[in-house]
Amino acid sequence: MITKNIKQMINYCFSYADNVQYKPGSPYPPDARVTLKNQLKDDLLVFLGYIFDANSADISAQISFLNENLEIVITEYNFQRFINDRCMGVDLTSYVPRSLQYFVMDDTSPMNRRTGYGTSISKYLISTFNDVGCNFIAYGGISDREADRLSDYINMMNNYVSGFDVYKNTPGGGKIGGMNLGGAGFGSAPARSSEEAPRESEPAPNRISLTGRPKQETLDQLLAELDSLIGLESVKKNLTNLINLVKIKGMREKLGLKTPSMSLHLVFSGNPGTGKTTVARLLAKIYHQLGVVSKGQMIEVDRAGLVEGYVGQTAQKTAQVCDEAMGGILFIDEAYTLTNAEGEDFGQEAVDTILKRMEDNRQDLIVIVAGYTDEMKKFVESNPGLKSRFNKFIEFPDYSGDDLVKIFDLMCVSQDYVLNKEATEYVNKYLHNLAENHEEHFANAREVRNYFERSVERQATRVVTEPNIDANSLTTFKLPDVMED
Repeated sequence: MITKNIKQMINYCFSYADNVQYKPGSPYPPDARVTLKNQLKDDLLVFLGYIFDANSADISAQISFLNENLEIVITEYNFQRFINDRCMGVDLTSYVPRSLQYFVMDDTSPMNRRTGYGTSISKYLISTFNDVGCNFIAYGGISDREADRLSDYINMMNNYVSGFDVYKNTPGGGKIGGMNLGGAGFGSAPARSSEEAPRESEPAPNRISLTGRPKQETLDQLLAELDSLIGLESVKKNLTNLINLVKIKGMREKLGLKTPSMSLHLVFSGNPGTGKTTVARLLAKIYHQLGVVSKGQMIEVDRAGLVEGYVGQTAQKTAQVCDEAMGGILFIDEAYTLTNAEGEDFGQEAVDTILKRMEDNRQDLIVIVAGYTDEMKKFVESNPGLKSRFNKFIEFPDYSGDDLVKIFDLMCVSQDYVLNKEATEYVNKYLHNLAENHEEHFANAREVRNYFERSVERQATRVVTEPNIDANSLTTFKLPDVMED
């Protein structure tokens, strides 16, 4: 059933991903903590979980297929959990895989200096998804549901890629390393010999000139991404209300109706690790799509990024940061540190400079200040100018136990780890207890990250002493690995 060709196609995509260098400031960067190869593994796993149909599956064979071809070790139990957490109740054909977004960006980059690759690694990736999906659902019989979902998913990927001008002169999908990449669809991928995969030693063909830029994410895509964030239900509700208000304001302006003045500057309050920075980045893009700001970037700073030690230097440094943030959002973390210092301090100079720029550039600069709840209330109350401009607080609550478990599971998937049954039960109990009994300034997702890293260290210490180390040993968390003292 499993052909050498499938393994070869996947390995080629993995090899390509290993050689991609992330570009700072790129529009579609995978999470900095996740390599592009692991992002690709996660995207493939989400894809296969989405098309999976328990009623027509030979799940034991499919699990073997996953472990053999995706270079992971996942159990039937954990695959079912993954499907429930990531694939159930979601129309994943609305979400373009992040690995595909990055491959397209790499394909279309005029600065791409690597050699040995053809003109459409993105099309090759789509063909790989198609062939992997066909093989995966062939175990146990192909249901109509599986076929429809596979077809819809591949069509979504093809439609995304076809929106870039760089591909418009490549009928049938173009070629890579001499391999014909016809339009992928269910059952449409042509047979390939094991010798047809592109090799790094082959000379690169002439690249098609770039005549367009990758499409930006649509407003619907951004709102769906916001809605998909773990937890944060009250945050999502508040932001949705604010976004709807901005939409209506724009409609009224187009009709020439009067519109009340409104401040879009925000206070994000709550403990660390609750997603404040992530939401701010997303909001910058949403504001851009709504026409509130002209560019949609976010510049993140703290006190050290604004304040200097001599008279006049702080104002200059703060002004430069504001210039960088023009057309987007200036995000100031732990903003209360600008006003709570004793004695001679230049933090107030930074505040005064920011307030002036908020007034002078109110049409194209949004400021979000963030920090602990009580401290942020004192910060805003400390200055009449701050109080008049920051009149909307959005509280980021601590994550629930279920949320922390989901975060831990995602970290495991992104780093190729799985948990056996005993470890799963312990992690679930431990994180629920952590959510219910913690110190005042609980670090939330950061604490989960620290716990995950401690588990990795314990697992490495245990495994290194074993006489026979295999892939299962390297990727499985057992009870001793996740137990805290």
